[in-house]
Amino acid sequence: MKKFWCAAVCALLALAVAGGYNGEIALDKADGIYRSGETAKCRVLLKKDGKALSGVKARLVLKWEGQVIERRPFVTTGEAQEFTYTSDKPGWIYFGFEILGENGKPLRGKIVQVHPRKPTIAAEIGAIYDPAKLLSPVREPADFDEFWAKRRAEVEAVTQPPTLTELECKTPGIRLFAVTIPCPRGVTATGYLAYPKTAAPKSLPGYVFFQSLTQADVNPRNAVVQAKRGVLSLAVTWHGFPGGKSQQFYEKTLRAYLQGGARGIGDREKWVYSDMFFRVMSEMRFLRSRPEWNGKTLVVYGGSLGGIQSAFAAAIDPAVTTAVVSVPAFCECNAYEAGRTPYSIFRRLGTAKLKANPKYIEMGFYYDIVNFARRIKCETFVCTGFVDESCYPSNVYAFYNAIPETTRKSLTTNPRTGHFNTTKNVKGDSRVGEIFRSTVISALPK
Repeated sequence: MKKFWCAAVCALLALAVAGGYNGEIALDKADGIYRSGETAKCRVLLKKDGKALSGVKARLVLKWEGQVIERRPFVTTGEAQEFTYTSDKPGWIYFGFEILGENGKPLRGKIVQVHPRKPTIAAEIGAIYDPAKLLSPVREPADFDEFWAKRRAEVEAVTQPPTLTELECKTPGIRLFAVTIPCPRGVTATGYLAYPKTAAPKSLPGYVFFQSLTQADVNPRNAVVQAKRGVLSLAVTWHGFPGGKSQQFYEKTLRAYLQGGARGIGDREKWVYSDMFFRVMSEMRFLRSRPEWNGKTLVVYGGSLGGIQSAFAAAIDPAVTTAVVSVPAFCECNAYEAGRTPYSIFRRLGTAKLKANPKYIEMGFYYDIVNFARRIKCETFVCTGFVDESCYPSNVYAFYNAIPETTRKSLTTNPRTGHFNTTKNVKGDSRVGEIFRSTVISALPK
């Protein structure tokens, strides 16, 4: 027992707020991966101002597949305390700890939170049981390939050229452009293209960065950073709205546009997110058309909503050679059929409404990345964190397990990290660096 606790002290989960609460927390298995029937042992030492708490009321919040199964009050002792959970089936377990005030309610806000989206949690860790056995109930529509072939044909039929506006780039030796790409049905894609000024025709590997679900413009830096490495780099918005607008513009416009992801749900042609897939195909087409692309190497990269786009690009475009898919959403719209929880909008709708409206699920199958996973042939790097309460680890595993065994694939996991850029795709980032370090371009900027 002492061994895993000593290791945990080196991984203190502390707040960035001076004078706040925090916790040292660890599992008896450092990787947080267990077999069914095993007991996960979690030890936590809650602190304030760096000192162990003694005689303070606290509470364990235990969740199975994102659903609270127990809220267990306890009193701190000034020493590490152990909590356990045993599962007889595959799935995801979450341990969260709260500090209780004199009124018996958990303390909230910056003084205690590990993350703004978790205002009462002072320490957290997660574990996964039998991840290789997390197989998805997602079904493939009979006309799945036909549906996407028709949509791709629509993209290829667009004749209106993209618009490029050159911008000032503060990075020496790099050209930067704002790009608008026409898509089918009046949809547009927007983003930024960057590449070295010295690039000769057919000399550069390609890279596409897909934005996550953000109410903002995509940061051009995502394109410029890779261009500095000798890459033809495109960073794109998920929403297709014009770049360079105010934050207020994006927040107001996207709130009305998205409607929480519910606009058009149940109709595979009108669902609000369906346009995003047109954008991805159009963006890939645009990058492949650039004279600088070497025609050999094409990396796609994204996390969360960007992870969906990256997975889709890898499945739909045979030119993609490497896909980095981090903490992806849109995994398992019907996860409840396997005793798990669906993603985002389907999670919010709830099982009762999904069962009462089968058209929601039937539509979801056309956009669920589990079905795209089955078609991925390029090398693919996935990651998930076991405290991710936005894109659940078990859903991500189901996606990963659906990628064919014949595909070179790798999964990075971390029992301590969650969403919002906290879980790093370590193997994916390493591979991208390896690919681009091998690029040889004359007179690259220093």
